[in-house]
Amino acid sequence: MDYPDIIDYLNGHATETEREAMEVWIAASPDNRRQFQRVQRLWEASGKALQPEPPEVEAAWRKVRSRTRRPLRLLPVLGRIAATVLLFLAGYWMWNTFQPIPQLEARQGAQPATEAVMLPDGSEVWLKKNSVLYYPESFEGKQRLVRLAGEAYFEVARDEARPFLIETGEATVRVLGTSFGVMAYPDSSTAWVQVNSGRVAFYPNGAAGQQMVLQKGEGAVLNKASGQLKPMAPNAANRIAWRTRKLDFQDASLGEAAVLLNEAYGAQLELENPQLSECRFTASFDEEPLESVLQTLSALFEIEWEREGQAILLKGEGCN
Repeated sequence: MDYPDIIDYLNGHATETEREAMEVWIAASPDNRRQFQRVQRLWEASGKALQPEPPEVEAAWRKVRSRTRRPLRLLPVLGRIAATVLLFLAGYWMWNTFQPIPQLEARQGAQPATEAVMLPDGSEVWLKKNSVLYYPESFEGKQRLVRLAGEAYFEVARDEARPFLIETGEATVRVLGTSFGVMAYPDSSTAWVQVNSGRVAFYPNGAAGQQMVLQKGEGAVLNKASGQLKPMAPNAANRIAWRTRKLDFQDASLGEAAVLLNEAYGAQLELENPQLSECRFTASFDEEPLESVLQTLSALFEIEWEREGQAILLKGEGCN
């Protein structure tokens, strides 16, 4: 976020979307929070009168010089003006010191994205609901760095010379070229990575030596409080089924399956009989059409399904 964005937020001039983006950005990392607090302290010291434009330092100095020719009884006034100039100078310094490299921002609302965000290197990113991705207009230097607050699925263009890094509030993901899912909501107690193809290194921020290297089908979860990394269960691939539509149900309940199917297909499956939610089954689906999945469930549990508007109603007596 730039200096003007923070000042607009503090002055109450930001839109609702801009306020939400600012709050996600502040929570995304300690550095972001410190940068915001520095500007906030300056804003409070100014009597909450700072404007988003860069401080007009020269104009302020001219104002002081013109008033120094007045009688000495104006010294208290000049003291206040000098304090104002110092405040402007501090603001000018902050403007030049803390203004980050210009970045683009992609935000996703209430539903998962159906179209990818295209990054400058050709990588593609699908954002899940209430997620924000920060990325530059072009990748410079020896690495490709983006920042994520939320959940997303990445298909990273391979570049052996420049690793692709995803920074979250507490962890970093490092890859050369692969596809995988990342969850790192600021208010969640955990963050995780699940790999669909290739290899991924996952580690707490500032602790690359503790990294876990994950391959296709593997995942890991980070406990933010303890900084501990652990492998995820074998069927954790269901976490990224909202993008891959690869589902593996092992002694799963129909109620659990309905939730995952709704995410994967953007459907509205509803169970007419609550007892159906306790029916358990084992099955795998690999990018199959929703109708094919429903036919399998119908055969397993002797249930029927029908469409009612946008909803799909599953009907049956339940399981003994």
